[in-house]
Amino acid sequence: MDLFEQSFLMMDELNRELENSKLMDGVIRLDLVYQCCYISMEHSVAVKSLLKAKLYTSVLALFRIQFESVVRAYWVLLRASNDQILKMQTLNVNELFKNEKMPMVSEMIEQLKNIEEIKAIALQFEEFKFYSLKHLNSIVHTGKHSLIRNSVGLTQKQSLDVIKQSNGFVAMAAQLLLRHAGKEKWIHILYAKYRDCFLMQEDISAEDKQRIDAMYNR
Repeated sequence: MDLFEQSFLMMDELNRELENSKLMDGVIRLDLVYQCCYISMEHSVAVKSLLKAKLYTSVLALFRIQFESVVRAYWVLLRASNDQILKMQTLNVNELFKNEKMPMVSEMIEQLKNIEEIKAIALQFEEFKFYSLKHLNSIVHTGKHSLIRNSVGLTQKQSLDVIKQSNGFVAMAAQLLLRHAGKEKWIHILYAKYRDCFLMQEDISAEDKQRIDAMYNR
């Protein structure tokens, strides 16, 4: 079974679990968190579908948006002020055109790093931001990286890494959802059953890590 098929099976099982879960409700903040999580998961489905179609620049642009959606979900839950929550609500069409100032994703990650409860997740966000966000920003804005990817595409390893990282963001979003259904431990079952669908720290050899760090002057 290839990684595409495995990943879609994983997401099907996750969606069934979510459908059978009763999420805590009645709070505006939580409703916004859930929306951010579901949007991030939807982007992941699109990322894999676009990869199958070899639409690589679109894949990477959407991959960045998926990442930002899950970061925002955690930020909305744990750091957004009540005033910011109210500004995120959309009550009528006219409000769609208001320019409401919100923190950039880098600032959200900095704020999340100060929360001990999710420090490990925030550090994963920071790691991804360091290695990938500048590159993905260039993709989104049709910079040099997008022109290169449009010409040469992605190697098989790069494509597999994108799928696995995208699946990782799905799991982060799902963990937040399941936490509000009293089922946060279920995510460990998902990781164990579909281990090959995820890119873990132990999957990166010391030599590869050293080589990558040298490229980024780290």
